[in-house]
Amino acid sequence: MAKRNNSVQFKGDLEVETMEIHEVTKEGSFTYDLLAELRRFDGKQITISIKEEFPVEPKPEE
Repeated sequence: MAKRNNSVQFKGDLEVETMEIHEVTKEGSFTYDLLAELRRFDGKQITISIKEEFPVEPKPEE
């Protein structure tokens, strides 16, 4: 059976106090209202995934 996928993705700094995502790209600086986006999914069955990216230190040369 066919199905449709409705999703939203953000990449930036999360500010839980204000429920905002701050994103900086070469096009500029943008702020998104995370709570407003979550409300679009209110009452629906969803999957949430949160990922943090950080550098991994290489093995020291011997």
